[in-house]
Amino acid sequence: MEPRGNSSSLDDPYSGFDDYEHAYDPQNLANDRSFQQAVARSSHGRRPTTSSLAARAPSSAGISVPQSSYGSVSSYGSRSRAGGRTAAGVRNEPARPMTAVRAAGYTSFANKVQAVEAAKAAETKPADTTEEKCKEMEEKVMDVLKESLFEAEKKHFKEALEKAKEAGRRERAIVKYREQHAMVDSMNLDLTFTVLFNLAQQYMNNDMTNEALNTYEIIVKNKMFPNSGRLKVNIGNIYFKKKDFNKAIKHYRMALDQVPSIQKEARIRILNNIGVAFIKMGKYEDALSTFEHCLDEKPDFKTALNLVLTTYCIEDVEKMRESFQKLLDVSLEESDDNKIHDKENVLMNQVLNSDSLKQYERQKRSEAERAILTAAKVISPAIAPDYASGYEWCVETIKQSVHAELATELEMSKAGELLRKGDLEGAIDVLKVFHSQETKIASAAANNLCMIRLLQGGAKLVEAQDYAEQALKLDHYNANTLVNSGNIAYLNGELDKAATLYKEALNNEATCVQALYNLGLVCRQQGNLEAALENFYKLHQILLNNVQVICQLAAIYESLEDTAQAIELYNQANSLAPFDPSILNRLAAIYDSEGDKTQAFQCHYDVSFLQSEI
Repeated sequence: MEPRGNSSSLDDPYSGFDDYEHAYDPQNLANDRSFQQAVARSSHGRRPTTSSLAARAPSSAGISVPQSSYGSVSSYGSRSRAGGRTAAGVRNEPARPMTAVRAAGYTSFANKVQAVEAAKAAETKPADTTEEKCKEMEEKVMDVLKESLFEAEKKHFKEALEKAKEAGRRERAIVKYREQHAMVDSMNLDLTFTVLFNLAQQYMNNDMTNEALNTYEIIVKNKMFPNSGRLKVNIGNIYFKKKDFNKAIKHYRMALDQVPSIQKEARIRILNNIGVAFIKMGKYEDALSTFEHCLDEKPDFKTALNLVLTTYCIEDVEKMRESFQKLLDVSLEESDDNKIHDKENVLMNQVLNSDSLKQYERQKRSEAERAILTAAKVISPAIAPDYASGYEWCVETIKQSVHAELATELEMSKAGELLRKGDLEGAIDVLKVFHSQETKIASAAANNLCMIRLLQGGAKLVEAQDYAEQALKLDHYNANTLVNSGNIAYLNGELDKAATLYKEALNNEATCVQALYNLGLVCRQQGNLEAALENFYKLHQILLNNVQVICQLAAIYESLEDTAQAIELYNQANSLAPFDPSILNRLAAIYDSEGDKTQAFQCHYDVSFLQSEI
């Protein structure tokens, strides 16, 4: 075929591309009668059409199309697809191609239609489904629960209870919402249990035992809560607090039935509660058998101490000795991994010695030491004819056990017990034994000997000075030893030296109340009232509502002629110690000097009613 156009088209390489034969134009096929008849006879024209298309003869272009005996044919480009799709749906779809072979791309129309349909679907879809709304409500309940727990941790129990009640109301609203939408099967039982349990705990924190008991009963009676039977321990604790020990034991035993045998620690704790309840009821034999069973299952320091106290109550010497030995047989589990071998790495030692695991081990060790020392002090007078012999047996028994290091501390406590009984010479003999011991022990023994000789006074002050010097040589940074040395200097009239020693003690231990009090006395005696006030106010911040400190402050203000402040402080001291006549006498003297005879008479009248002044 030769190219059309004049000779100038040869010079233009792009000429002729806009010229085409109109017979091949697809848009004119609708007016081509021969083509329409051919289409009607073909399989395409014989396809069945829906009723909606049968009634729709005009094409989308508004051109009348002749009807065929096999159905109506719409205009080209708007022909309905088979399968019963409605005519309304055809408008939003691209035209069906005449051939299966289609050029790549050119699908922008389809993408636009899909985007429009997706946007419409998003608009018609509800923003939140029912389940999502329930989850949002549950998250709000958890937030309120956390607030309740945080308030309880801060000891704000009233606020914690209010938050717990609010969480309960919100949780019940969720349950009602699920019931209204027939979603009971997807109920969050864990959330319900947590809300009720926290509410019961907050009731207990606020001493509302009846409300707490009712809440626990609701949880226990609901069989849908797994392991809720263990909360009978909490119910037993409430009855124990109410001193209804029979019901407490009953609930403890019901809780014990819910705990499997492999959970020994939980069972031991419940059995220990049962034993304590038996002691409260005076059933010592039952308590003894309970504690012995606990020790056979899993030895524990608290249970062993309870066993010792039970044997002391039944006054059985042999069982007291046996139970004390069982207490010493309990081993203290310590981790060897935390032992630091590199002593030069001070920073690493400080970090590893202050971590949570080390603190926990320290706490457990302190509990073990307290249990052993308490048991020894309790049974010592009962297992031997005299106190010293019983103490000696306990010390020797401890030395032969794995807790041998506690024997020294127990012997030091023996000296204190002898001092309480007024046996000064016996206490001195015990303390003198420690001169050949370790440095720390020898320093503590020398300091105690110094204190005893200091209290004896007179010629014993020389010995007290010697013991104080020995203690300072062994441990110069011991604040108690420095205080005793300052006391000796004070008694000897050396006020400047005493003040220096008290200040040195405060440098070593800033919260040493003895050094602060004595330094305030020295400053007051030296006439330095401002320094005395400063020291006593520091002590007042440490020892709140201490009558002696308040009286010292009042006396200083009285010396400064600030009678109003002195009267206020004396009244405060009188409210703390209403049966101390010396405070009322000082108030009467101040009122009398101020000319207030009525108040002075009232103070003297109050003193006359005190038995000590009659």
